[in-house]
Amino acid sequence: MKEIDFWTNFVTNLMTIFVSGLGIYIFYFNRDKIVSAINFILNYSNQLTLTDLKFKIERLNDYNANDASQKIEVVNILNEVEGQILGNKNLKEKLGEQLEKIENFTTNPKLLSEPKKRSLVSELKESIRNLDISNYGDIINTSKNSK
Repeated sequence: MKEIDFWTNFVTNLMTIFVSGLGIYIFYFNRDKIVSAINFILNYSNQLTLTDLKFKIERLNDYNANDASQKIEVVNILNEVEGQILGNKNLKEKLGEQLEKIENFTTNPKLLSEPKKRSLVSELKESIRNLDISNYGDIINTSKNSK
């Protein structure tokens, strides 16, 4: 029994060494492709987040901040946008100014008026559009560098 245990462990250790070496070899000779694939996945995830934010911002146009009952829904949507931005380190850094404005309106809804809401919506749309374009630029640069 001890002999079977010895040979089983010996073979599994050899297989582990072989597979580890194979992994290092594959990574070394295909690292550009692997890095490109990882960047693609990260950029895709970023695009999903930006699309979701665009949808939430468009929903703000359906409500009037001057109407008391609709203002509650506007603040709720702003809270969703704020949470999504706070949950993403990249967005938190790039949308810092807009995040401050959103926080002002969510903590003190009395400051929110229809013109201020429209201004914030336009500013968010433009900022997200710029992030979207820079994201496509990153994808293009990544694909050029991997060739």
